Amino acid sequence: MLAAAVTLCGAILASSAPAASAQGAQSTAPQTQPVIKKQFMVQQMLYQLIQVRGIADMREVHTFTFAPEIRDRMQKVFSEGGYQYGDKVVVWYRQGTDVALKIKGKPSKPK
Repeated sequence: MLAAAVTLCGAILASSAPAASAQGAQSTAPQTQPVIKKQFMVQQMLYQLIQVRGIADMREVHTFTFAPEIRDRMQKVFSEGGYQYGDKVVVWYRQGTDVALKIKGKPSKPK
């Protein structure tokens, strides 16, 4: 009797739960956002990311991960000493994301 009641309650709760939907909140696809090219000063570089500060606005700080297309090249740069504090780099990224699509700059020699 108790098992039947538990089964009946479970069936009632399951039927009153909202249906799961494959359609989530609609968001703008990253590929539709414009690509921004901006010059930054390096704060630090790690194996999988680079932290930079804006040159025009020193309060603007970004931490970029690397797009798959540049990941191997950036890891090679890191292995050879990487970008050091104060190096100037140009970063291409999509507005609203923290993924660097391209990074250009000359790494200084490690201290």
